[in-house]
Amino acid sequence: MARIQPVLTPVELALVDQMAELTGSKPTDVIKSALTMYHWFVRQSLTGSRVVARKPTGEEVALETAELTFLDGKGNRLGPEELGVLAKRLAAASDPVEAARLKESLTRGFYGI
Repeated sequence: MARIQPVLTPVELALVDQMAELTGSKPTDVIKSALTMYHWFVRQSLTGSRVVARKPTGEEVALETAELTFLDGKGNRLGPEELGVLAKRLAAASDPVEAARLKESLTRGFYGI
C-alpha cells in the first residue's frame, strides 16, 4: 500500500517539527494527531454538538450547529413531492432572506446533504 504524504508549506513543516520537539514525538505522529483532531472537530460540527474554540486572544467562542443534528447517520434526500413544495414556496417568496433559505433547503434536499 502506498503512503500518502501531505504537502506542507515550510511554515507548516516548521510548526510540525516544533510540536514534535515539544511533545517528544515523531513528526508523523504530530500529523496523525492533527488529522484525528480535525476529524473529531468536523464530526462534532456535523452532529450538532457544541464545540468551544479559543481565539489567539484567549477569548472562547462556542460554535453550535444544532440545525445539522439530523444529518448524523442518515441521508435526507428529499423526494419529488417535497422538492416540488419547496420550489413552489421559493417561487412565491417575496422576502429575499426567506428565498435564500428556501433555495438552500432545496439544494440540500436535492443532493441529500
